[in-house]
Amino acid sequence: MLFPRLLVLYLSLGMGTRTSHGFTIIETMLFLAVSGILILAMIAGTGASLNIQRYRDAVESFKSLVQQQYSDLNSVQNSRSDTLSCDSNANPVANGDQLPGQTGCFIIGKYMRIDASDVAIYNVLAYQKSTVIQPDDITSLKNNYNISVDTTNVENYTMEWGTQIAWPVSGTGASAQPTPRQLGMLFLRSPDSGLLYTFSGDKISPDKTAIPPATLTNLLVAGNAIPGQGARTICVAAGGLFVKGSSAIYVAPFAGGSSAVEVRSNDYLTSIGQTTQC
Repeated sequence: MLFPRLLVLYLSLGMGTRTSHGFTIIETMLFLAVSGILILAMIAGTGASLNIQRYRDAVESFKSLVQQQYSDLNSVQNSRSDTLSCDSNANPVANGDQLPGQTGCFIIGKYMRIDASDVAIYNVLAYQKSTVIQPDDITSLKNNYNISVDTTNVENYTMEWGTQIAWPVSGTGASAQPTPRQLGMLFLRSPDSGLLYTFSGDKISPDKTAIPPATLTNLLVAGNAIPGQGARTICVAAGGLFVKGSSAIYVAPFAGGSSAVEVRSNDYLTSIGQTTQC
């Protein structure tokens, strides 16, 4: 039989021994062909495993980046130059007479602008213009404070391994939306209560070096709404990585801390009865 003879040939070549029977050219060619197929299968399997691991790492890194914004709000650091101050609209202005911490405005949050794989993170500044008692934190943020984005000190980040945020392919927010996906996320600590809030919206400023205040104020919508405090399922497209099924970063409604951010696979979304698939 051919297979036992191929096995004998393989063992003889591997161990440097000779058998008492010769092998035909056809048998030798078949042996080399089978060996080549096995090697290619091993390489393909290794490549697939590497792609899967890279994709998982990229998803986890993006999740950690979102979670980091809550940690930064719990330990605010002001890295502005001492040649910058702020005006009553909370816009940075050149003024060497006032040091950070002595200006009329202060850091109250972070703004994350995501355009496909390009992520830019800014400090959010506020200037208190009124002390009128408001019914809740969000109304107070809208009525008692001018807020702006500090574009003088930007943290830039590119999602790993060619991944980028994407719309779901089915269910809520599916493929009818424009591609590539864009998203703005606003993380704020209320100056009145100290509570953390998360807002998000699908519209971002086309110019990452100039974020108008309206970009932020339009996100300040109370309740489980989009834009506003509603839940977000942010699919992460694999890009050049060949993986079966994408995962999503899920931000719970009314998120107020890093525990509200988690990774969800398509299988998990199905298991909890959601039709959304990435």
